[in-house]
Amino acid sequence: MSKRIYYTLLLVWIVCLSLYFIWQIWDIYWVIKICLSILIVLACGFLWYQNQFWFRKQSAASLYNVPKSQRIILVAGDDISDWIESSERWRLLRDSMWIRVEDCAQLISIYQNLDEQNKIANGIFLILNPDKYPHVAALEQRISQWRQEIETIQASYKRCLPLTLGIHTDLLNENLDYWPENNSNQLCRERTDVQEYFSCLQKQLDSRAALNARQPEHLDYTTTSTLYLNQQWLSKYVIKNLLPEKSYRHSLYMMSCVWLNSFNTNQQADWRKFEIEKTGFVSPVHTFIVNGLKNFPVIENSFVRQHYLSKGAKYLCYAIDSFLLFILIGTGYSFVENKKWLQEVIAAHQQYIAIPQHLENERLDSIKNLKIIQQTLQDYKTFGEPRRMGFGLYHATELLPVINKDINSFQMEKQKKQIIRLDTTALFDVGQSQLKADAKLVLQGVLTWVQANPNKRVLIDGHTDNTGNAASNKTLSFHRAEAVRDWLVSASTFPEDHFTVQGYGDSKPIATNDDPQGRSKNRRVEITLVDMNHTD
Repeated sequence: MSKRIYYTLLLVWIVCLSLYFIWQIWDIYWVIKICLSILIVLACGFLWYQNQFWFRKQSAASLYNVPKSQRIILVAGDDISDWIESSERWRLLRDSMWIRVEDCAQLISIYQNLDEQNKIANGIFLILNPDKYPHVAALEQRISQWRQEIETIQASYKRCLPLTLGIHTDLLNENLDYWPENNSNQLCRERTDVQEYFSCLQKQLDSRAALNARQPEHLDYTTTSTLYLNQQWLSKYVIKNLLPEKSYRHSLYMMSCVWLNSFNTNQQADWRKFEIEKTGFVSPVHTFIVNGLKNFPVIENSFVRQHYLSKGAKYLCYAIDSFLLFILIGTGYSFVENKKWLQEVIAAHQQYIAIPQHLENERLDSIKNLKIIQQTLQDYKTFGEPRRMGFGLYHATELLPVINKDINSFQMEKQKKQIIRLDTTALFDVGQSQLKADAKLVLQGVLTWVQANPNKRVLIDGHTDNTGNAASNKTLSFHRAEAVRDWLVSASTFPEDHFTVQGYGDSKPIATNDDPQGRSKNRRVEITLVDMNHTD
């Protein structure tokens, strides 16, 4: 996928996610939502137009609107003008498009321009003319540069760019434009693969040399010897700079090798010296003029055609990718929201069960919070959870029975225990356990309440603040509870065992003891009606 398409998809996703958060997540006025939506769409549309304009401007002078063909082959290396006009960027031949690459520095930019147009170069035809390099070191450096550029393309685009090597040489046969005429392909990624490929070519040479001299396919001894020496020279100086001993991830894919008959020789070139050293034969100096452009060897069939998907299939892939990306983002967001909600529900439950039973005000506040959560959970169960918690990840409904149990248990406790809390200031003097003379006015209401519930046991608990000694406070609270019990027994028909008395001192405060108001609340007598089978 090209950078231009990545950029377009990025803008589309920015628009989609922005609109989703504006309309589904943000709690703002709908007028503001509309204004923000229009602003985001216009901004992304402007950025997309700028990117398209820049791309067309960059490509217009080179390969924009390249005609479609069956195959696209890049032609690089030496003497390209013999094959493609200097004023042209490409040449159409045999239903294939041959694109010239002047220098290895241009290779990546040309490949990128083609990729931006959804066109793929199926291979590269690298032409080398050893006569142009008086020293082998210069040729080796040039080959290494081409190899690095091709490997960079394969690594960047995750796509194969196979190579066919063309070597200029004097085949000493004016009727032969190139050899082999029928190219046999063998994928070579290591140097040992090339040796196997050259062995196959040598068998072809031997079979052609063994033919009758009158047959047109016959190759004479000088031509076969030249080709054989060329193979040795290639293995020694060229192949070692193209292919590694052991292939790696982005190493080259060499498909074949073609010898091009140049009819010209440069006796000063290193490779001619190699030929003379091996054979002692000096090639004759002659010039053969070729009228017009040379025809490319028939090598296009050796390149497996690579192409983009059809527009319909491509758009389908985009739609699937977009859908999967949306699901991924939505699922991730839903996971975070569900986790926060579950933690809130669990924290409310744990807070309630951690509060001691005698801290009724705190328990009541916790129950109020649980009731809000209960209503929210019930609404989600009835009407469906919010979109931000969707994508099949919502499981908080499973905690609804737990919350219901907490609330029901609190209500049952309230129903089971009916409590009246009396301020000891109205009943006793400070530090005393004898009832005041007017205490019966306060206790008369309690007596009426107790008599209205004859089937309930009566618990009378005395409590003090933390002023003074804890032991004496406990004793004082117990005696005060006894005083209240004795008055209720004397004023009613209930036996003494109908009442249970307990003194807690300052061990169960319902407020802070740090201020007078709190201490006043803690000095109390609590009268509770419970079922007969209740034990406390």
